[in-house]
Amino acid sequence: MRFWIQTVIVVVLLFYTNIANTAPQSIEHSHAKVLGSLLYNDLTVSWDEQPVSKILDQFQRELQIDVFVFWESDTKKGIDKDLSITLKLTNQPAIVVLERIIEKLSNGQPCAWQLREGMLEVGLKDQFTQGRSMELRTYDVMSLLLTIRDFDNAPAMGTNNGGGASGSSGGSTPSGGGGVGFGDPPENPKRPTKEEEAQKLIDTITDFVESEQWKVHGGNCTIRYYRGSLLVKAPDFVHRQLGGYSFIPLQPKNMKTRTIKFTGGSTSVRIPRVPNI
Repeated sequence: MRFWIQTVIVVVLLFYTNIANTAPQSIEHSHAKVLGSLLYNDLTVSWDEQPVSKILDQFQRELQIDVFVFWESDTKKGIDKDLSITLKLTNQPAIVVLERIIEKLSNGQPCAWQLREGMLEVGLKDQFTQGRSMELRTYDVMSLLLTIRDFDNAPAMGTNNGGGASGSSGGSTPSGGGGVGFGDPPENPKRPTKEEEAQKLIDTITDFVESEQWKVHGGNCTIRYYRGSLLVKAPDFVHRQLGGYSFIPLQPKNMKTRTIKFTGGSTSVRIPRVPNI
């Protein structure tokens, strides 16, 4: 028998757990304001075949944040200003409304929203994976490269009936006594290296987190392992699915804390219940 090492690969997509973010503190504060507006403002909307240009303009005015939209032009791909949207929601966090708008826009080409340079951006995913939208961030993944030993090569064991241990070549008990003899275990099998474990983690990320955006699948985002960390070059909408944000959304003083989670390209919000009195 032999023992083997099983690599446990865990990709935890949690909010507030970005390991490293190189954005300047002033930009992070601006992003905290934008994200706070998206999280803590509840909207009721009723749009019936309304142009998306008017919808996003209304969205910007109600939240009082800076919104930049990559519109389609004669020379550039982008979102069609005249695309009509029908959407009805009641008392939902603005970020949920935004996600529903993005779903409507993605019927043609995949779209996304992201935070960059202190503003909310809306555009095609292909546009965000080019040029200045790409950010290089470092993620410490040593805690994710866990190994669990399964000792399935335990030494041979036998019962000693007054003599040498049965089935044992090297152990014995005193004559006339009962006991258990242990044989010599075989040599340990080759263990996977940290690089091999990291590659499994990379494969998991590139297969399940915005899979079409990674270079291995024909996209532009890159990911490398180096000395216990992953070096990831990708836009914000990809990074937030890997580690969330390193800052806390700006919270109004009269509101209870809400939590937000980014998973599989979608956003969920947990709103504390108001107890019945």
